[in-house]
Amino acid sequence: MLPDRLRGSGFGLPGGVQSFGDFASSAVVGLLWTAVSPTVGFAYAASWMLASLLGASALDSARSRTDDDGG
Repeated sequence: MLPDRLRGSGFGLPGGVQSFGDFASSAVVGLLWTAVSPTVGFAYAASWMLASLLGASALDSARSRTDDDGG
């Protein structure tokens, strides 16, 4: 938990980072969609979604093993 004076920043900073990532992702996919093909733009976005899924699964698995070990 953050102290009271930092809670607004603790909420706003992740939101700002996420909004930048959303903008950058949309720009890259839009450029690929326009310059190459819609299939390439979609495949790029889908590959990042798959990478995110695999990363989240790996973190969850590692956390479960740590919890099972009593850590």
